[in-house]
Amino acid sequence: MRVKQLLPALLLLLTASTPIMGQTVSITRDPRLDMLLRRQTEVNREAEKLSIKTGPGFRVMVVNTNDRTKAMEVKSRMMSEFPDHKTYLLYQSPYFKIMVGNLRARPEAEELRGKILKIYPTGVMVVPSNIEYRIDRDELNTGN
Repeated sequence: MRVKQLLPALLLLLTASTPIMGQTVSITRDPRLDMLLRRQTEVNREAEKLSIKTGPGFRVMVVNTNDRTKAMEVKSRMMSEFPDHKTYLLYQSPYFKIMVGNLRARPEAEELRGKILKIYPTGVMVVPSNIEYRIDRDELNTGN
């Protein structure tokens, strides 16, 4: 089946390169295509640097409750108190869990936990989690 598809393309290629009634066809590639190709490669590399990756890390679990209303209130408070850290509401039947942060190192997570303990003094803990992060330019250059 594949041979039947390739045969017309092969014949077209052979006839395009052979003289037809004393004339030849020459195909030249515009040098601007090379420039566009290099530019698109650069754009793709920059987009890769900005894309979000996932990997192992830590989050701070603030509350684990079966009361959805309470979970939403805690989430709202965490979002307003810690706008630099992403807040997650996870539902694992029958519990709603509020998690804060995308922290790659445990000491960072413990520091955030200490701040959250001032608001919610009980039940706050650091938990290993699959987190979202962006690759730093330094990491990208060193290959880590």
